[in-house]
Amino acid sequence: MKTNCKLLVILFFFVGFFWEEPIYLKAQNRILTLEESLKMAQTNGSLAKQYRYAHEAATQGIQLQKANYWPTLQFLANVSHANEAPRIPVEFENDTVLARQGTQDTFISRFELTQMLYDFGKTSHAVEAARYQAESVDADYKHQNIGLNNQVREEFYKSLYYQKLDSIYSAIIPFSEELATISKVRIDNGVALSPEVLKSQVDLQDLLAQHASAQNEYRKALVQLAYLTGQPNIDFSTKGRLPGVPETKNLSMYYPSMYQLALAHRADINQLVSQSKQQAELAKSIDALKYPTLTLQSDFSYFGPDAFGYYSGLSSRGLNPVNWRVGIGFTFTLFNGFRIRTQKNQSLALNKQYQEQVYQLKQQISSQIQMLLKDLESLRVLKQSNELLLSQINASIKIMETSYANGNIPRLEYIKAIIPKATAEANLQKTRSDIAQVLVKLQTTIGTDISTIWQKNE
Repeated sequence: MKTNCKLLVILFFFVGFFWEEPIYLKAQNRILTLEESLKMAQTNGSLAKQYRYAHEAATQGIQLQKANYWPTLQFLANVSHANEAPRIPVEFENDTVLARQGTQDTFISRFELTQMLYDFGKTSHAVEAARYQAESVDADYKHQNIGLNNQVREEFYKSLYYQKLDSIYSAIIPFSEELATISKVRIDNGVALSPEVLKSQVDLQDLLAQHASAQNEYRKALVQLAYLTGQPNIDFSTKGRLPGVPETKNLSMYYPSMYQLALAHRADINQLVSQSKQQAELAKSIDALKYPTLTLQSDFSYFGPDAFGYYSGLSSRGLNPVNWRVGIGFTFTLFNGFRIRTQKNQSLALNKQYQEQVYQLKQQISSQIQMLLKDLESLRVLKQSNELLLSQINASIKIMETSYANGNIPRLEYIKAIIPKATAEANLQKTRSDIAQVLVKLQTTIGTDISTIWQKNE
């Protein structure tokens, strides 16, 4: 008995000397909360920068279409050289002259002004199509932004889960090591069988492996979280709580409000609707190509002193080197190889395609919400079962602790009662982590924060 006590003292010394503190307790530069992580993802990520460029491009697309409302003013100049200037007879009233040898160099300049008067809706529908394109860009950014936030939540909750596992295994491994040592002493003294020693060693190795896996997964979650939040390294730890669900037995009661919330906030639905409207406006703009376009045309021209080239002698006959004109232009396409009809049908087909995608997406959202609510119900029942089992184990440990303190049972039996607590706690944390991940999926499916739904129905 004295030998066993000495061995236990030596064991406690080595355990205390070599035991490594939980990974989340090691020195870190700072502690990161979920709110800070979400804010950093918005600030440091490239998504916001990409959106600014895409939004600017879409805004310029609107201005580009509106430019057709404005007049077009052009300046044209022509300088030419001819290698030959023949003599040509020219008649003026009763006088017939022979034009003298014209100069070989000429210069002509002109200002031209063109203003669209009416185009049967080509421009107005094109502007509306560009506006819907801008709305589509905004909706796409919102959709990606929600996805980014939920990715941050997913990795943050993973870090909390593996951090908790690390703490559980760090607390229980010294007891498992002590149990393995006691079993070894017992078999050396001939009071235990080899299977008892083998089981204690296998259980210890299993706990060590799970502990190492939890630490590795925790670091992986931090690496991914650092990437999402734009951090250069993982010199931080996370702090927070895993979210839970209400105790309402029938979570299906939340389905109607969640579905309506999804229809109002799902950015990808709004994006598809904008794309559908854009194609409808493009179809109208293309259809208007069948009708004529009326334009106001005017120009102001100046002919240089030798502008008439071959007829330069005519300038002495009263021709004005400066002139202007104004008129109405009429452009009407008679045939263009069925391009108008084909482009219109293409836009209408895309319009129907986006409408069908909206319908299918709504059906998918409906089924996903129902399935995720059922998953939450199952996980909540499992969590309650794990909590009950852990409560029973704690009660048993309390009894064994009292018996051990009173000298009624050996320490071996007390340790055997403690070790199963690690598995029960790990299972409970796994269930809580699964609940958190399902809530993230549910929030992704709905497209907005769902905490208000729980609060309204509590």
